[in-house]
Amino acid sequence: MTASTSTSSISYAFTLLKSTLRFFCWMKASKKTKSLSNPAAIKLQENGYDLPSHDALAQILPNDHHFSKAAKPELHRAAKQEQERPAESPEATQANKPDINHTYQVHQPHKRPPLHDFKDGPNMEEITHLQTKEVENYRSALSRMAEDIIALRRQVMTLEAENSQLRINLSLHQDLGRDLLHDTDIDVMTKAEIADRIASLKFKLASETSKAVSQRDRIQQLQNSLIKANDSEKELLKLQRVHQQQQKDLQQHQSRSAKMASLEATVKQQEKVIEKMERALDDKLRENDRRTGDKRMAVKKQRGETDHRKEEVVSALAAENSRLRAELDRTRQQPAPVIIQQPAQTKDTLPFKERLSLLNKLEKAEARVQTLEAQLEENSKSWGRQKQEMLTKLSEHRHGFVRTSTTILHNVPSRSVSESLYQKSRQEAEGHKITRK
Repeated sequence: MTASTSTSSISYAFTLLKSTLRFFCWMKASKKTKSLSNPAAIKLQENGYDLPSHDALAQILPNDHHFSKAAKPELHRAAKQEQERPAESPEATQANKPDINHTYQVHQPHKRPPLHDFKDGPNMEEITHLQTKEVENYRSALSRMAEDIIALRRQVMTLEAENSQLRINLSLHQDLGRDLLHDTDIDVMTKAEIADRIASLKFKLASETSKAVSQRDRIQQLQNSLIKANDSEKELLKLQRVHQQQQKDLQQHQSRSAKMASLEATVKQQEKVIEKMERALDDKLRENDRRTGDKRMAVKKQRGETDHRKEEVVSALAAENSRLRAELDRTRQQPAPVIIQQPAQTKDTLPFKERLSLLNKLEKAEARVQTLEAQLEENSKSWGRQKQEMLTKLSEHRHGFVRTSTTILHNVPSRSVSESLYQKSRQEAEGHKITRK
């Protein structure tokens, strides 16, 4: 019964909507025909650019009986007015013919064609008034239609909900009836048995509904457990990602620790090498110190020998000088030779022999002096070099400098004692020669 009432209400709503739409269309058609009865409007539609014809709405709308009754007199009047207009003269028709030589302006499809200017028209106010009224009527009709449609949709939704509930109840009652009809002993059963049967069926229905509720609860619990399992799976995936990241970090730290162990081993090896190098350097420094000590002792010994040689040379030179001076004094103290006229050979033999002997002695003495002076000069130079080398080595060892391959001698005297003695002996020899001559 409720289903029939819902269907009847829906059909009534649709018929009401259809009637309202027809009424709005009839109002629009009547207004359009009234506006078409005006000759200015007819002329506007005839001469308008890209405007629809005056009977476009009548062609679109359905041929309803009420609409045809109301619209036919207006259309007849418009047709009579068109027939009553005088026919155009042939000159006007000739003027309206298209000119072949005239250039027409082609309108672009994306541009709107220019509209005619109707400001100077005599019926412009009436046309605008009719248009505004028509727009207002359309607006009010559309608002009412929207309200009706919304109300009908709400009513349809409520009716659908009621219909579904009724269908559920009907299916339950049909199941009970089917169970009763399928029973073969229904004709033999009494009212009490039927009541018991109905009670048992109700109990069965209640048990089934309880089972359905329990199943729903079970399904809900399973859904909740599934959601929890999904959440736990997400957490597990997150933990796996974190564990993988930790594994990567652990591998990086292990590689770094292995590198640190290798670096520590290399550092220990380098420390051992450095210790060995320090020991070798200490041994070398000790050896250098020992060598420098030996060299100092050798220099001291050489210095003593050179001093002894100098003393010997000086004593020898002094003895030679004293002997030469004694000989010179003897020659000076000798009396003048007696001139006896004898043969030339006896006169010149003695002084010539004596002169030769003296010259030989002098040459020997000069040669010996020169050799001694040369030896002394060489010894003094070598001693000076050795002394300078020892001083430079000592200074380098004190200041920690590395000894270079080249050595520089500083503060070496230009003239030694031997040179001065040699000059003195030469001067005395020259003076002795002069005196002998």
